[in-house]
Amino acid sequence: MQLVFVSRWRRRLIGLTSLIDVVFILLLFFMLASQFHHWRALTVQATGTSGDAGAAPSMLVRVRADGTLDLNGEPTSPSDLSARLRQALAREPELWVQVESADEVPLQTLVTLLDQLHAAGIERMSLR
Repeated sequence: MQLVFVSRWRRRLIGLTSLIDVVFILLLFFMLASQFHHWRALTVQATGTSGDAGAAPSMLVRVRADGTLDLNGEPTSPSDLSARLRQALAREPELWVQVESADEVPLQTLVTLLDQLHAAGIERMSLR
């Protein structure tokens, strides 16, 4: 004898559409809320004057509106600037570098220049 079980209720299929919608919305939320770049901070000491710049030997790096650089009035390239500052720092360990920029210079250009000066070994800088 064979038993056959007949159910009155049909088995419902689970709908995945709402689950997929929720997962997609969560994915979008986390993608938009995430930051994909690394933030760095610059340590800046705010003083009313240029501090030790009057007593120590100093050099002036000027950034023009078109992005060109000059060191003490002489045009220079970024790579040449680093080399010249390293040589000056070897002669004068207490070297102070003053950075002067035009009003139209983007902030990122100044930050890149300050990073370059720091990489060249310059520890004493002022921004005008």
